[in-house]
Amino acid sequence: MRLFGCVCGQFHSPAQGMGMTGGRVEVPVPFYVIEHPDGVALFDCGLHAALEDPEDSYRRRLRRQDLDVSFGPEDTVTRHLERLDIDPARVRYVVLSHLHFDHAGGLHQVPNATLVVQRQEWAAGFDEQMAGRYFLPKRFFDLGHAVQIIDGEHDLFGDGSVTCIPSFGHTPGHQSLRVCSAQGDHILVSDACYNSQVVKSRNFPDYSDHAAMNRSLDGLLALRGPRTVMIFGHDPDQWGEKALLPSLRT
Repeated sequence: MRLFGCVCGQFHSPAQGMGMTGGRVEVPVPFYVIEHPDGVALFDCGLHAALEDPEDSYRRRLRRQDLDVSFGPEDTVTRHLERLDIDPARVRYVVLSHLHFDHAGGLHQVPNATLVVQRQEWAAGFDEQMAGRYFLPKRFFDLGHAVQIIDGEHDLFGDGSVTCIPSFGHTPGHQSLRVCSAQGDHILVSDACYNSQVVKSRNFPDYSDHAAMNRSLDGLLALRGPRTVMIFGHDPDQWGEKALLPSLRT
């Protein structure tokens, strides 16, 4: 089994919104590819290809909120998979940490995948009030894929190598992923914690359930062994020229 980390563009935000200090920040939008003997799985899938266009309606909406993305043809899920010699049509699973646009946006590029999502998250995406509070736009995830609804911890391939771990709070049904392979033990935290600074500051987004996020993050931290690598949701220090995770980059 092999694990790859890919960066699907950059997200631009006021630093405070990402739990960081300073003015504006540019942070990576990662997703992950798992090649398992029983099939290819993705953990999240980055941005929708339409967001390459600055005049796309969702990008215009982002700019009205003082947000934006940097994103080009070489950053898409499809191009990353092609570089790994993986046909997007044969992706078996997409495990969605949650339904935000920068985590579910690339689903249109993997049409045959089964979505693996926590029950509370899927329900929230189709509840108008909850979807509005937590920013869960159906445009990106309600595309007709097969959906496997799970409740709590879930062993994706049945061999303990890839495990979904509920980490509620950022959104109602947020989940993280633990991957145990020859490359080591990795906990893909996703937005249960944006970056390493937030581990100490607990500076979570305003709209999230802070009590639940604290419980979830404490639970994830408790899973660490001496060689466990935790990869946070949007941590610029874990990617790029000085990345802490070179073995995961494509």
